[in-house]
Amino acid sequence: MRDVLIVIPTFNEKENIEKIISEIRRQKIGADILVVDDNSPDGTGEIVDKISKQDSSVSVLHRKEKAGLGRAYVAGFKWGLGKGYKKLISMDADFSHPVSALKSLIAYCSKKSVAIGSRYVKGGKIVGWKWYRYTNSWGANYVTRALLRIRAKDATAGFKCYPEEFLREVNLDTIQAAGYAFQVEMVLKAQELGYKLIETPITFVDRQAGESKIQGELRKSAKTVFALAAGKKSYRQFVKFAIVGGSCALVDWGVFYAIKALFINWLPVDLQVIKQLAKALSFIISASLNYIFNRKWTFRSTDKKIAAQVVKFFVVAAIGLGLNSLIFYIITGLLVWRDIYGLLIATALVTLWNFFINRIWTFKEKN
Repeated sequence: MRDVLIVIPTFNEKENIEKIISEIRRQKIGADILVVDDNSPDGTGEIVDKISKQDSSVSVLHRKEKAGLGRAYVAGFKWGLGKGYKKLISMDADFSHPVSALKSLIAYCSKKSVAIGSRYVKGGKIVGWKWYRYTNSWGANYVTRALLRIRAKDATAGFKCYPEEFLREVNLDTIQAAGYAFQVEMVLKAQELGYKLIETPITFVDRQAGESKIQGELRKSAKTVFALAAGKKSYRQFVKFAIVGGSCALVDWGVFYAIKALFINWLPVDLQVIKQLAKALSFIISASLNYIFNRKWTFRSTDKKIAAQVVKFFVVAAIGLGLNSLIFYIITGLLVWRDIYGLLIATALVTLWNFFINRIWTFKEKN
């Protein structure tokens, strides 16, 4: 038995499976192959059975039904760990993952690092996709990285090499994703457990034979990604930040109208001047409350340098106010969209700005 196991999940891959096994063996990388077949109606599992009788480096794990890519990999990894393999590779059967990259993938994988065959690092590329599929993939990858704060450029990559240490530490029984989101969850788990994510560029080629299994997976994967995000501290902080922001916005509006009504009776000046004074005072009051609640509740900051923190918070708020006005002007003035669209878009974008800048600057956690 060798130290490396390549796990290939299959469902109706009779046109590819024998060819991919032959190509892997030609690489002479010293790896065994495990095909995890989900009871393929086209006889993929039986084809591998015949190959395994002639080649002891090839095995097949038959499952009773199609239960998802993630479940297939979990079953394959458990089988491999039980056999004592040190490095386990996840790989597609359809030649989208280049067999020529296996050597570098194995070389970059170590006891404290997960190797990723990446489409989105320098030197990596995708061949054979329509523009809309590339756009969907890039967009899903970007949103996933942003939500989960994954450092890898290709967070959704399926071509990876995991060290035995990680697969044992992660506890495969706790993995939530049954489908394609399994790839994302594994990268997230590796990052959270302190494993280094090393990306090596690959040329990802769209399948030439057989049918894609990706249809219908986007919605399922999105649900899993949001579920993973909901369990992260940064997500909970964002929800709190939004609650505080919304509450303080109501305070802002209430104070504005109250002060405006008071000043109209007290100050014999132009109405617009009164409005501007009322807005300035309401902004100061609401921003102050915003700071207090975000410090105490959202970020639970214990920083003793409160004066410096207040200055940072108001700087972020002031810039946010400017961005809000600029975005609102572009949408309603230049694009001539309805005011409601300007308010919604400007508020959403500036909320993201305020949250992330305050999180990494104003309320930055001490290491």
